[in-house]
Amino acid sequence: MSRRQIGGGGIRYTAVGTGRPVLVEQIRLTVLLILTGLILIALETTALSHIRIPLFGWQAAAPSLGLLFSMAVGFLHGEREGGVTGLICGWLSDATMGDGMMLFPLLYFLCGYLSGTVGKRRLAHNLPSFGVFAALGGGLKCLLAVLTATVELKAIPPAVWVWKGLIPSLVLTVLFSAAVYGIVKGEQWLLKPKN
Repeated sequence: MSRRQIGGGGIRYTAVGTGRPVLVEQIRLTVLLILTGLILIALETTALSHIRIPLFGWQAAAPSLGLLFSMAVGFLHGEREGGVTGLICGWLSDATMGDGMMLFPLLYFLCGYLSGTVGKRRLAHNLPSFGVFAALGGGLKCLLAVLTATVELKAIPPAVWVWKGLIPSLVLTVLFSAAVYGIVKGEQWLLKPKN
C-alpha cells in the first residue's frame, strides 16, 4: 500500500501511484470521519429522535445513526477504521443520551470491527449486503437494551415497551441504512486520489 521514497530530507512514505504522503491521507480520513460522526450523532439525538411511526402507536423513536455509521465505515474502509469509529460514536452516544453504563462504545466497536472483517472477506460491498449488517447491528442494540433494562428493573421488561420502543428504533435503523451507506460511499469517493 505504501512505497518508500528516498531524497531530500530522508525517507518519506507515499501511497502507491499518488505521490501523496500516507499520513496526510490518514489525517484527512480521520477528520472527515470524526466530523461526520459528530453530525450524525447530533441528528440522532435532536432532529431525528422524535420520528413517529403509526403502526407502533405513534411512539417517538430514533434510528441508530452512530451504529450505522461505524458499521458503514468498517464495511467500506476496513475493520480498523470501523472499530475506531465505533469507539468514538459509541462514546458520543453514551455521552449525549446520559445512560452512563458505557456499553455503547463496546457494542459500536464490535459492530464496526466485525462489519469490516466479515464484509471484506465474505460479502460484496453493496447496499443490500449492508442492509443485512444494519438489521443485525440494530437487533444487537435492541438486545442490549433489553438486557440492561432487565438488570435495572430486576425483571423482564414488558412486551409493550419492546413493541413501542425498540422495534420502531430497529425499523428506522434499517430504513436509514441506505442514507448512511450513501454518505460513507460519498466520503470514500471524495477521498479517492484524483489523477
